Amino acid sequence: MKKHPLQHMTKQTKIGIGILLVLAVLAGLIFADTYYGGGRIRQFFVQTSSTDTGNNLGNGVLETMELDVGSQSSFAVFGKAFLHCTKDGVKYYDSTGSQKWSDTFTMTSPKLIQEGSYMAVGDMNGKNLRVYGQEGMLYQVQLEGSLTQFALNENGYLSLIEKQSNGSQILIYNNTGTLLKGRVEESSGIYPVSTDISDDNKSFAVSYVDASDVKIAGKVLFFYINSTDSENVTDSMFASVIKEGEVMGTVSYGSGVLRAVSDRQLYGFGADGTEKWAYTFSNVIDYISFQNKGEVALVLGDALADQESRPSHTICWVDGNGKETASYESDKEITFFSVWEDGVIAGSQNDYAGLRHTGKVEWTYQAVQDVTQLIPMEKFTKVLVVMQDRAMILDMTKNTEGAGLTALEAPKIEGEVVVDEMTPAETEESQTTTEGTAAEQTGETQETEPQETEEKAEEGTAATTDETTEGTDGASGEEENTQEEEAAE
Repeated sequence: MKKHPLQHMTKQTKIGIGILLVLAVLAGLIFADTYYGGGRIRQFFVQTSSTDTGNNLGNGVLETMELDVGSQSSFAVFGKAFLHCTKDGVKYYDSTGSQKWSDTFTMTSPKLIQEGSYMAVGDMNGKNLRVYGQEGMLYQVQLEGSLTQFALNENGYLSLIEKQSNGSQILIYNNTGTLLKGRVEESSGIYPVSTDISDDNKSFAVSYVDASDVKIAGKVLFFYINSTDSENVTDSMFASVIKEGEVMGTVSYGSGVLRAVSDRQLYGFGADGTEKWAYTFSNVIDYISFQNKGEVALVLGDALADQESRPSHTICWVDGNGKETASYESDKEITFFSVWEDGVIAGSQNDYAGLRHTGKVEWTYQAVQDVTQLIPMEKFTKVLVVMQDRAMILDMTKNTEGAGLTALEAPKIEGEVVVDEMTPAETEESQTTTEGTAAEQTGETQETEPQETEEKAEEGTAATTDETTEGTDGASGEEENTQEEEAAE
């Protein structure tokens, strides 16, 4: 089973999707997650395999866009407008689907992040990075070394980590492209992993892996950006945190705190660098996202040794005070996970579910082609589905054929991303009471034989699915005659 690394595509309201980086390839030293013992964190992956190569995604298709196969497309969404990024640059489309502007340049490994109305596109392990607003490019950065990580705040300020031949450098830019701060890291065995800027533009934080001693340590250092704030501190650093035996990964500001994750705990640090809370892990963390500023969403994996663990494949939400506010237990391994302002999207193979931050299932969707991204656009039910050769905007409340069920209207089972299937008898009763509502939503007519035997009514779920998803195209002439006879009666 092939798996692909999940890029930290965007902070978006800080989801849509952040990576926990625990595999550092710096100065020729490779850190493997198993190196750190029982508190390891698995790298993030997205499963994109599919056995169905058909092109029909069913009803609910609002818009389509053809894509170049192999273009590594990624998108940033602003209501109905969106930015499309490929190796050849970026294009911005307005709410009517018309291209408003474009910026053409070549990248080898493009990565797109978004924070509010700002976007940044960087060529990972390359030298180019550009920052955009919805009207076009604001500024660009040309590096001498190679880009390893970058982040935006809600005001368009940029932080980045540049790998150089003799170490690393952290650079901070404002929203006009002016370099505000530069910090060189040349200490042997100490590697910067992640950076972020506070939304008040006053400070930034950097997480480090410290392998300079026999025992690994994780560090988070806090720095002032403005020279006036730095007058009474050395090297602009006003606070530091050291966690012995832990590996610090992603750092991200939100809810008035800096959220930082290690292989053992999720931390919340105040503006002055003091630890406010810690959320301890009992399982391996398969996925974690800081994309929603109000809370952190994570997926539990395998149990940790010598600890009382929780069921695998459980999604948890942790608020800005370190308290778990909701959870959702899936009976399938989660292989796709992205977080947005209105909820999360979790997938297992080609089955996907949209869940609110309360843990409630809002819709389910079964893809018939390889999917690389699912991005909510409006009210969490209009979703941009990105595949290898095209992108589609789907109304998940009406997409019945692709999902094999009617989202929202079907009964939901807690802890599962699938819904109950109705028996043929229940289907007939439902069609009678709804008086064609399903046909109005889907554009299809699904009929049940008027004279079903008792044995047929008890055939079971599998036979029901075949009948209810058959559709108009598969209806026989005999069924049409039966319908005409019923109408005459």
